[in-house]
Amino acid sequence: MQRLETKKSSQVLVILLAFLIHGIGIYFNVMVLVEGFTEVRPVNAVPVPAGLFFGPVAGIACAFGNLLADCFGQLAPSSVVGFIGNFLAAYLPFKLWYLYTDEEPNVHRLKNLFIYVWVTFIAAIAVACMIGSLLWTAFGVWTDSLTLYIFMNDFCFPLFFGLPVFIVLTSPTINIVCVKPVKSIIRLPDRIKRICVIVYAVVLTVIFFLTHFGVENMKGIMWILYLPAAVLTLILTL
Repeated sequence: MQRLETKKSSQVLVILLAFLIHGIGIYFNVMVLVEGFTEVRPVNAVPVPAGLFFGPVAGIACAFGNLLADCFGQLAPSSVVGFIGNFLAAYLPFKLWYLYTDEEPNVHRLKNLFIYVWVTFIAAIAVACMIGSLLWTAFGVWTDSLTLYIFMNDFCFPLFFGLPVFIVLTSPTINIVCVKPVKSIIRLPDRIKRICVIVYAVVLTVIFFLTHFGVENMKGIMWILYLPAAVLTLILTL
């Protein structure tokens, strides 16, 4: 069967749908977890599959979709953090995928399934730290569960809801064509970048736990940890 080509017109349609789903769909959440900041959000299943298929344009759609929701809710300076976080939720998996395989994103093999889970985990903890930790250190907003809730939304829904849709769209029946990898500005061997991913995961995990437990006297260390986290984010995305 002929593959479903991702022509520009098709990409625009899908990205508009991602924008609307991620923006308007936020108002159809199941349960408020932290008033004004996060809820049980099945719509968070969208960014990872959309990012793997459409790369940077999916990241932009999800970022602006979240900003759209903020415009009808609580638009504030902290919305910038949410904008960047939602961009990373879609774009980071796209960039990381091609560090581990030359195949287009799919889960036809067990190895690719592990890659899907791994890049979803990295994106989820990056978003949790970007939003939860910066809201605390930069804006003084903290609750003991905010970072955990953000992580669970961004990790569990792409696995339980996003993955089945991803499997269908990459099946022989549909076999959608993904956008080609974006050439990196920061050019390092893939082996070095894979090491950077491990270091990135460790740094983000430390930030995550310091934030989750609200270790007030460690805020200075967290600001120091933000530097390697920011540098590694640029290395892995640019």
